[in-house]
Parts: sequence; C-alpha cells; structure tokens
Amino acid sequence: MAKPRKIHGRRSNNSKARRQQHFRRGTLFRKAFEFCQECNADVSMLVRLKDTSQIYVFNSNDRWTPSQEELSLYYPTPLWITWQELAAKYDL
Repeated sequence: MAKPRKIHGRRSNNSKARRQQHFRRGTLFRKAFEFCQECNADVSMLVRLKDTSQIYVFNSNDRWTPSQEELSLYYPTPLWITWQELAAKYDL
C-alpha cells in the first residue's frame, strides 16, 4: 500500500505562491471534471477562499444541486469528510 503524502500548509503573499495556489485550484477542478467523466459520477464541489471569501463552484450536472437537507434523505447516507479526518490521514 502506498504511503500517504504529507501535506504542508503554506501562507504567503508573494506572487509565486499566489500563482501556485491558482494552479492548484485549477487542478482540483480538472480532477473533479475527469472523475465525473471517467467514473460516470455526478460531482458537486464548492471551494471558498478564507482570505477573500470568494466561492468557486463546480457542478457536473445542473439538475443535481442538492441541499444539505436533501442529502440527509439519500440512502446510503452521504459521508461527510472533515478537515480533522484528512489532517489525521495525512499527518498534519
């Protein structure tokens, strides 16, 4: 089994760091697009930048925009992944 990657948080105001964060956001949305194409899945993803409160939305199916109340009615129930779970998984 592959060793989990360690993720290092970076905060910087220089232009190189901002450019890299922009590319990472693009990669995240590209991966979501590829996943919905290759796995025949509906993907809905929101990204909110904490410093500017800018929200980016990707939704692969415009007819499927579930609210939290609607998701609670699905079976099996959705798995909510928290930051703490990912931090523990990647040893942050």
